[in-house]
Amino acid sequence: MFFQYLINGLSIGSVYALIAIGYNMVYGILELLNFAHGDVYAVGCFVTFTLLLMKQNIFLSIICGMIVGYIMNTIVERFAYRPVRFSGRVTPTISAVGIAYIMRNVIMKIWGPETYPFDVGIRGTQVEFSNFIFGTLQIYIFIIAISLMLLISFLMKRTKLGQSVIAISQSIPTSALMGVPVNRTISMVYGIGGALGVIGGILFCIYYESIFLGIGFMLGTMKAWMSSILGGIGSLKGAVIGALALGLMESFVGGYISTAYRDAFVWGFFILFILIRPMGLFPAQISEKV
Repeated sequence: MFFQYLINGLSIGSVYALIAIGYNMVYGILELLNFAHGDVYAVGCFVTFTLLLMKQNIFLSIICGMIVGYIMNTIVERFAYRPVRFSGRVTPTISAVGIAYIMRNVIMKIWGPETYPFDVGIRGTQVEFSNFIFGTLQIYIFIIAISLMLLISFLMKRTKLGQSVIAISQSIPTSALMGVPVNRTISMVYGIGGALGVIGGILFCIYYESIFLGIGFMLGTMKAWMSSILGGIGSLKGAVIGALALGLMESFVGGYISTAYRDAFVWGFFILFILIRPMGLFPAQISEKV
């Protein structure tokens, strides 16, 4: 069972990582936590769910959900975050919480509070290898998530967008003076985070075969936030490692100790960890803005 728990943990951890990357990209630029991230991308997940109910192509449905997540996050950044960008940390946080509640109520108004079965028509099979049985669906989820994470890493390190993000993270005024399109770059970072969140949310729904109102809060606000803190807030590498570690903890605690008290054990470990290492495993080297 050890290897089964290992694969399950890596699969769900990679989903957490996709969502945590969106958090860390925003924090790396503005040093602000986007608490509306989860509920915004949840709308994109429900759009995908609705299109699937209408018997639309699965890939077209996912792309439409990603576009909705991208556009909505850029709109939120433009009208809720940009006007208070230099107003300290409390005001943007309050704005983010307000947007989260608005998005959650939008979901409840349109789709209701029920839990719906989420079926994309993909059926995993059981594969037996050396007395070890594992599901191929978990492997597919892990491969998709890792491929997307590598793509984002390449985007941040090898493209002009990535260089702009690095410049803005050092100094927004200096970047603007050097010709970096600050507002457009920050808006794109928010949008990319929203699109990644939609993919992560859909993979989570495929994994558990259900979608529900609290998917944004549970994945975006709780799991991705924990992953970011464990790995090191502001560090993409830290976000990935922290998310995989969280997924493995949940899998092994649920398998060997108790699924009923899994969250209590994981949160207990999390509290002990941040008491010992409050900056996480790989704290980002972010220059202090003066």
